[in-house]
Amino acid sequence: MLFKNLTLKKNVVMQVSLVEVHLPVIMGHRDAEEIFVAPLKEQMAAAGMGTVMDTNVAMSEGEQVCGLTLYLGLTDASRGGLKTITLMLEQLAAPCGSSIRLSEGVSDPMLFGRAEGLELSLDRRLTTSEKARRDFSKVCHDALENLAVSRGWAQAQDRTMFYFYGNDLASMRDSLTRALQNYPKYQGAMLRRMA
Repeated sequence: MLFKNLTLKKNVVMQVSLVEVHLPVIMGHRDAEEIFVAPLKEQMAAAGMGTVMDTNVAMSEGEQVCGLTLYLGLTDASRGGLKTITLMLEQLAAPCGSSIRLSEGVSDPMLFGRAEGLELSLDRRLTTSEKARRDFSKVCHDALENLAVSRGWAQAQDRTMFYFYGNDLASMRDSLTRALQNYPKYQGAMLRRMA
């Protein structure tokens, strides 16, 4: 869904139920607020379903995003309302293993998410400059154009990791492998499925 010039009304009071959404997404330098929170907030407002009230970003020791919890105020917290939110998040490439539940509910969370994560790591010496990372990202983007979305990159010790999420892990892996064969300097790249 695309929303143009969506203006939220001020001083509006809504009856909402509190809901928690957990996204086990691993991200590099990308902004979790920009990727998930802002678009979901706009979609919820346009559908009259409430708003994103708060977020909590879980960080790993290396200071990279390894999970995101969204706290929602929903006007319709029925099973159908929760399902609508999961569909919105799946359009934003919510990963497999994501969950949604009423904050004060005792029932099991509703699991959702179709996107699978793929980590591509490369010798850090090949990505020391911004231009080198941009060039490598362009190769990956071209290979994964209709298969996956990029969730950024991060550096650790001697490797630079690039993160991608898409609905068909095997196709993502095959497409990247074929593309990287055209670049001898990238032959040491390693692909790993993210849990």
